[in-house]
Amino acid sequence: MNIHSNISKFAFILGKWSGKGEGIYPTIQSFKYTEEMEFTTNGKPFIAYQQKTWNDQGSPLHCESGYLRFPPNGSIEWVISEPTGVTEIYEGRVENSDNGDTIKICFKLTNIQRTPTAKAPHTTNVHRNLVYNSKNNTLSYYLDMATEKTVELTRHLEAHFEKKN
Repeated sequence: MNIHSNISKFAFILGKWSGKGEGIYPTIQSFKYTEEMEFTTNGKPFIAYQQKTWNDQGSPLHCESGYLRFPPNGSIEWVISEPTGVTEIYEGRVENSDNGDTIKICFKLTNIQRTPTAKAPHTTNVHRNLVYNSKNNTLSYYLDMATEKTVELTRHLEAHFEKKN
C-alpha cells in the first residue's frame, strides 16, 4: 500500500474497524448498535472514510462517508457527508499520552451545511474524538452534539472497535 508522507503517522487507522456502541441524548431513548468504520488511502494526502451502523435486529440506523485531509501545513481536517442532508467540516488536533500508548484526535466542527429538507431539530455543534490505543490495537469513538433544542454539547454516541484487517 502506498501511503503519502502527510498521513504516514496516521497509518494505524487504515483498515476496517468493527465494534459496538451506545447512543444517548436527552431527547431520545438510549439505544445500542453495531458499527463498522473503514479508512482507506490511494497514496494521496487524504484518507477516505465510510461508516455504517445497524441495530440488534440488523436494520440500518445511520451511515456517512467523507475524507480525513492532511494539508501540508500539518493540520487535520475531516469532511463528512450524511444522507440526512447534512455536511460537516471539522478541524482536528492530536494529543499523545505521556507513555505513547494512546493517540487522541479531537475534531471540532467549523462548518455545517444542510439541505432544505434536513430534519429538525438541527445540529448546531459537534465534537468528534477518535482514540487509538496502540497497546491493544483498539479504536474508540466519542461524539458530543448540540442542537436547537439541546444547546450545550452533550454526549450522543460512544463506540469501541477492534481492527478487522
